[in-house]
Amino acid sequence: MKIAQIPLLVLSILALLSCEKKGDLTPNAFPQTKIVLDEINLSGEDRLNSVVRLSWFGSDEDGFITGYEISLDGTNWEFTTEQDSLFNFQLEPGADSSDISFYVRSIDNDDQRDPTPAELIVPLKNTPPTVAFQDESFPEDSTNLVMTFRWAASDNDGLESVTTAEIKINDGTWTEFDVNQNILSIMAADPTITGTTTANLFYGNQTVPQVTNIDGFKNGDTNTIYLRVFDLANSMSEPDTSLTVFVKPQTSDLLLVSGENETTTQEYKNLLNQSYAAGYDEVNYVANGAVNQPKFWNPTFQLLINAYDKIVMHGDGTVLTNPLTGSKNLMLGFAAPHLQEFSNNNGKSLVINTFSTNNDLTSIASVVPMDSVSSAQGQVFIETDSTLNPNFPEYPLLASEFNLPGIDPFYATADAEIIYTATLTTQAGWFGPNNVAARRSNSSGIYQVFFSVPIYQFGTTNEQVSLLDQILNNDFNW
Repeated sequence: MKIAQIPLLVLSILALLSCEKKGDLTPNAFPQTKIVLDEINLSGEDRLNSVVRLSWFGSDEDGFITGYEISLDGTNWEFTTEQDSLFNFQLEPGADSSDISFYVRSIDNDDQRDPTPAELIVPLKNTPPTVAFQDESFPEDSTNLVMTFRWAASDNDGLESVTTAEIKINDGTWTEFDVNQNILSIMAADPTITGTTTANLFYGNQTVPQVTNIDGFKNGDTNTIYLRVFDLANSMSEPDTSLTVFVKPQTSDLLLVSGENETTTQEYKNLLNQSYAAGYDEVNYVANGAVNQPKFWNPTFQLLINAYDKIVMHGDGTVLTNPLTGSKNLMLGFAAPHLQEFSNNNGKSLVINTFSTNNDLTSIASVVPMDSVSSAQGQVFIETDSTLNPNFPEYPLLASEFNLPGIDPFYATADAEIIYTATLTTQAGWFGPNNVAARRSNSSGIYQVFFSVPIYQFGTTNEQVSLLDQILNNDFNW
């Protein structure tokens, strides 16, 4: 019997396969970690401020890095996949400097952590905060009763490290206030007292003072405000000094709010001089390029009118631009929500306002006893010697002294009483109401009167004085 021969190559392969592999597996290597210091905001000669950017990287010779853990004490770790971050380290309260230990360790794909985390000692030095008034927010030269302004603090160690703010008025004492309140209003505790007195501080749009009896305020004189802030390390900023503003005191229970030129304003002042013996205070928000309009209608205007029992407001279709916000509106439009609040608090108001064709009356409707005006095409006007006809005997009949185009008769609100209608002349198909004056009442009495025509252009001076006397001294006498 013939035996088959096995090729030499096949025998060699079989021999190799039959060999037993001997020796130990190479153990998995731990990852390694490095820290790189980058983008440092320096403060002082040797140390960093508390805002520091740190970066790091890891390597693993037999795998790859899946993430990192960072720590400030080597015990408590926080996971991240990032390789850099901006840190705002916190110094101990009252400490001027500190050494912060920063640790980072890599994690590899086998979930193994670097047993020797990278460590960096970060030497920190506190930087003092800064404070500054926003000068453009201050009143121009003078203001009635109320100073409102905006301010801001900053700190290279982070705004959250600013913990305390203090204010000083003239030569008064430093008084602490809420560091988070950046719009402040100052007003004499009693605005009728002139000379050095105490003041109240209002936050934001609030009308209730949050800090009271701040000394050093000069009512009826110029005032300069000082601010300073402190941080966690109790470092104090350099005090900032405000613009100097003259604050006019309150001398009457009546405020005249003018929204027309000086000539028209003088007409109403002449009538008030003869009809209201108690006198009046005055603001003009249109004169001199409207520089004296409130930069913060809320709260400046609200706080101002809250001090008075009665206001007389006259305006026209002039559109004002707020110098801080750039918003545009009629004076009455800016004032409308505050006038509503004034009425809700039993304030009494006589509002006289004419309008232009393109005026947006949305914000005004119903704040005064006017719901809307006619949208009809055409024209309506009052001819010379045409009359304003009273619906109540206590108001005088008033004849027009001029031919008055652009009249704005209105539809009254449901809660209004019409007190004057006008004899109108219409053209080109105009139609609509003939109401030109209305009033509102509550359980105490009449609290608001509105005219959409200029009072000083109707009737004789004696009749005009009689009308204002009736409204201010009789209708509002409660």
